[in-house]
Amino acid sequence: MSSAGRDSTASRALRSTFASGFSQGWRVLVTLGATLVLRRWIPAEDWGLFAWALVVFLVLGAVRDLGLAYHVLRVDPRPFGNLLALEVGWGGALVVATFALAPWLAGVNPGHHPDTVGVIRALSVFLFLEGLSTVPRFYFDGELAVDRVVFAEILRNLCFVGVAVALAIDGRGVWSLVTAHVAAAALYCVLLWWRAWGEIPLHWARGRTLELVRASLPLALIWFLLVLTRHIDPLVLGLLFPYVDIGNYTFAYEWATLASVQILLPAVGRALYPTLLALADRVEELFRAYSLATILVISVEVSAALVLFLNAELVLRLVGGEQWTDAPTYLRILCFAPLVDPFSRLGGEVLKARHLDREWIASSLLTVLTFGVGGYALSVRMGPTGMAWINLAPLGGLLMAVALRRVDRAGFDRLCGRLAFIYLSALPLFTLAGLVPVERPYLRLSASLVAAAGAAGLVIHRHGGRFREFFGGLPDAEVGSA
Repeated sequence: MSSAGRDSTASRALRSTFASGFSQGWRVLVTLGATLVLRRWIPAEDWGLFAWALVVFLVLGAVRDLGLAYHVLRVDPRPFGNLLALEVGWGGALVVATFALAPWLAGVNPGHHPDTVGVIRALSVFLFLEGLSTVPRFYFDGELAVDRVVFAEILRNLCFVGVAVALAIDGRGVWSLVTAHVAAAALYCVLLWWRAWGEIPLHWARGRTLELVRASLPLALIWFLLVLTRHIDPLVLGLLFPYVDIGNYTFAYEWATLASVQILLPAVGRALYPTLLALADRVEELFRAYSLATILVISVEVSAALVLFLNAELVLRLVGGEQWTDAPTYLRILCFAPLVDPFSRLGGEVLKARHLDREWIASSLLTVLTFGVGGYALSVRMGPTGMAWINLAPLGGLLMAVALRRVDRAGFDRLCGRLAFIYLSALPLFTLAGLVPVERPYLRLSASLVAAAGAAGLVIHRHGGRFREFFGGLPDAEVGSA
């Protein structure tokens, strides 16, 4: 790759990362504001039903896409026409099957909420709309042009919040969340296609759709396993406990993973993968981009985990009200889950860009088996707390670390040292914050936030130059395919 091409890639990656970060930050900010209302007006049991159903549809979304959305970015020219045909044909058939099998799906959970079947059938519409949106969204992601869809994402978030809050205040319970999700997905789909129409090259690879799907199946399995590693908890708990327990647990899990899964990983990951594809033949630069992204994510996760550990009851009471009695217990365990496997946070993007799909599959499968089998066994003995504890043992992370070290041994070893600094440098600051008595919760929270600011300052001082060196002062060449 030429110097100009590399510069263009880096500058577009920076712009896309900032756009993704802004969009995710806006979404979370608006959603958190709405949470102050929704968590107080919607019963915990209804939250549990929605959380369980949403994970079911995340799994179905992976089945719908069959990995082709990611695979088209690895093909030249990119066959977006084939991807659209898959989403309409196969996606439509999956929606019909889901609608018909809703009573069977509802019977899996012992909670017996009277609205379970209706919720599943309504979310099948959401499943189809999300499939249609996948085509233009991946087109803009592949062009490192995330900034061009931020407006659509902002409007989607506003639509969800407005509909959900209005219906929740009106006492519609779980239907507040379901209706808002479907309405927001419909608006987002229309806006994305309006933005992409006449520009997205709907290239049709004649007679190659099945061939493309076969080639994308490893990515499909990877995405399926990735969904389960991050969201298997409600599915396991749904086999054993009523929806009210799932509601408390998922509320804690939501906040434990707020900084990573909900904000940073979607923002950084969607810009990182096209960047790594563009740098795939330059291993040192590829691993450098991955390392910088990992440092960014982990530095935020460390501070977030320690703030939540020291202030679990106050944080959940402020954002959710008084009904979440069991959630703080789960949060004090789950807040450390993002920290025990730093390499897998974005390591899969490296393996995917290097076509090391088998290594990623093995890593993800081992983690899913650990969470599924181990989580079920511990939950039988310990209740939902057992599921929280198993999140601290993602055994597949060991396989991920080995695979990444094979990509760039020297780069991996340097990254280990830099991550150790991030972990260790934060501990003294938060130890001081922890000395504030629990009887003074607001002072304790303030001290924790000061410690987080101090930890961020240390990371910026040590690593800020590396970010400026990689991204700063790069000419903004013409945007083309990554």
